[in-house]
Amino acid sequence: MMDMIFERGVAQLRGLPYFPVIQSRTKYELTHLVLTVIGVGFEEVSKRVPELKGEVAAWSEGRRCAMGVLPKGPYITLEKRGDSIFYLGKGLKSPDVTFLFKNLDSAVLVLTAQMSAHQAMAECRILLDGQISYGMEMNRALGIVQTYLFPQFILDRIFKSRPRLTLYQLAIKGTVYTSLLPALVKNGLKCAFKASSGR
Repeated sequence: MMDMIFERGVAQLRGLPYFPVIQSRTKYELTHLVLTVIGVGFEEVSKRVPELKGEVAAWSEGRRCAMGVLPKGPYITLEKRGDSIFYLGKGLKSPDVTFLFKNLDSAVLVLTAQMSAHQAMAECRILLDGQISYGMEMNRALGIVQTYLFPQFILDRIFKSRPRLTLYQLAIKGTVYTSLLPALVKNGLKCAFKASSGR
């Protein structure tokens, strides 16, 4: 009974004249939000997590990595500085390697944990622009960031073997969570200031 009511409601929504535009815009904004969280998360995790510091230690100074959606974004760019990763903000800023989702639908599936990145790669929903070795290193770093950003029920869906964290690692995960919201607010204010000063 509830399924029929839900299906009727969805059918009525799809009948609205501007539904495709609204749906596309919603997917774009959701993707933009999650990519921003991942970008800021990379920076916060790289400040606190020894595993990520170890992973990026061999990266060349100034290496830039990006993630985004074809054909028109959104995109984010990250840069290695010292033993940390810095979020450079929205857009493609001369990256050395880029993970590109083929479309918004593929991005939403992966970024909302309905599909793992490994499965998306296997199904050719994600393209790699750059050296394969850089892409593999970026993927390992992304896995570490996801481990410290996402709650366990999401990790169970996106990883084949469930990551097990020690008490020390769980404590670090707690500090990442407490630093994430202020970092997102700071990033939002910085973007708003750039937008207003650019006018």
